[in-house]
Amino acid sequence: MKLFKTLSLLAIVAGATALTAAQGCSSSDSGSSGTTPAAAGKVPPAAPVGAAPSDTPARTFALNQLFLGETGRNAAPLKDAWKDYGYNIDGLTTTKDSKDVCKRVAGADSAKQEDGNGGIDNAFGRTVLGFILGLVPTPSKTINDSVQGGSFTILLDIKGLTDDPKQTNTGLSGRLLVGGNFGEGKKPTFSPADDWPYRASPIVPIEGAYINNGTFVNGSGGATVELSLLIQGVSLSLSINRAYITFDHTAPGEITNGTISGVINTEALVTGIEKVAGRISPQLCGGSTLDTIKQTIRQASDIRSDGTNSAGVDCDAISIGLGFNGKQIGAPKTIAVDTAPPPDPCKAGDAGADGG
Repeated sequence: MKLFKTLSLLAIVAGATALTAAQGCSSSDSGSSGTTPAAAGKVPPAAPVGAAPSDTPARTFALNQLFLGETGRNAAPLKDAWKDYGYNIDGLTTTKDSKDVCKRVAGADSAKQEDGNGGIDNAFGRTVLGFILGLVPTPSKTINDSVQGGSFTILLDIKGLTDDPKQTNTGLSGRLLVGGNFGEGKKPTFSPADDWPYRASPIVPIEGAYINNGTFVNGSGGATVELSLLIQGVSLSLSINRAYITFDHTAPGEITNGTISGVINTEALVTGIEKVAGRISPQLCGGSTLDTIKQTIRQASDIRSDGTNSAGVDCDAISIGLGFNGKQIGAPKTIAVDTAPPPDPCKAGDAGADGG
């Protein structure tokens, strides 16, 4: 049913969004006062002090699994798995009673501002994912089937990695690429034999990265990442602020325990959904279903787009945390050819009918 596809779209949006992550918001309540004491919580490993830089040749990894928050990292269903995806960006641990946080959209449930484990900021996992699950029972599997079938992926082309499972170095660098369709009638093997075509834009540089005891971190978390994802032939562009990407590289040829953490501007996400929704179903050119989707997204807002969080200002962004794994493939050599998007029924004035 087309509505099912629409919610799959939301999962992909935030999922791929995730595919370059950033910072979320939190705060914890110390009692009835509603104030939030600072606490480190779960944060990326710190840069190793005094470690030598590394500039070994680049290795390219294609993400072959994404975890949106309804399963554990073993892909098995797990209640509240989202609580373990992401990082504590603001150094606080928010509860439903926290008052020293940004003002949420009218009608938003205060219980849904609570952080995950260790102060993890992941409003997408807590709120938006729950809405998706009402219509798409296995969103992570839906996305992973598409990735493993070659529809799209995210490529991490990293310079400076070695085979040492406890590698500790600074000075790593690289780029993030968006993989297009692997090829008509072809499936990726997720091995060095693969040349996965990548889109000419965006190409996101990764600078100031490091690895500490086998865990890679893309930097200090201050980056803004532009991510583009092709959905139903339409390019959806998203800006991820306060971006963190981390993973373990403890075995040659793969990356595991990956985390994408960040914040997405709420209205930018709403606008992006509006641009592609009509191509999923003409009924989503407007009306109550689209309004419900947009309102649910807005009510998930829990932080500011710059990664800050304080009382007296409106929440205008959504924190997000995702998990991933990847396999090493061949160096990217081929630029993907984008096909023309289908006609936009909303602009054509033909709302049509949803065939179900």
